[in-house]
Amino acid sequence: MITRHSFAALFALLASVFPASALIVPFTEDFTLSNANWATGNSSVAAGWLPTGGVDDGGFITSSGTVATSGFGAIVFRGNAATNASGGAFVGNWIGGGVTTFSAYIWHDAPVALNFYARLDAGAGRAGSSIDFSVPSSNWFQLEVPLVDAPTSFQSYGAGSFTSVFTNIQNVQIALSTNQTPGIVGQVVNVGLDRVSVVPEPSTWALLLFSAGCLVFSVLPRRATEAVRI
Repeated sequence: MITRHSFAALFALLASVFPASALIVPFTEDFTLSNANWATGNSSVAAGWLPTGGVDDGGFITSSGTVATSGFGAIVFRGNAATNASGGAFVGNWIGGGVTTFSAYIWHDAPVALNFYARLDAGAGRAGSSIDFSVPSSNWFQLEVPLVDAPTSFQSYGAGSFTSVFTNIQNVQIALSTNQTPGIVGQVVNVGLDRVSVVPEPSTWALLLFSAGCLVFSVLPRRATEAVRI
């Protein structure tokens, strides 16, 4: 039998593989039971939550925004460290934690496709703004951003750099781009968000699973021997 002491040793091993932080890799927020403390574009207003209708017909969160052509565009979702969004699972050093891809599923009810982007924020004006993704109307669509310092992933880093942003992520934001079809500008659209994820490169994840497996199997024979002695 694997006891709680075995699990304690397992978590100690995982902590030695990745640097200490609130960050959990891999992690997917699927909003199964609640809005997980995510907010709308207004950080003081909680995102709505629906128990069905998401990517896998499970829970997802809702918000709305006005399509604009100025500033950052309308931020429609905020997963902020200050409100413990997703239990802080996205907060920390993404580079040191082995994150290689950020992704999220978006839905909206505009009559035409809309451009969205992810804004991954480290505070003090430092934020990685991803490239725009054209999201079709009334269908779940995955934004997938490789974590590389390249114009194929990010448009800008605000007042920071790739390294200064992704060694200290505090907030995950989803926004409407300012690059939109002219006829939709000024309209309010409803938006859904589901399955927000960070994942490591396959080799890192394989190493983690292998290490955890070795620990588990090192415990099992000892427990079996103790049982025979009893």
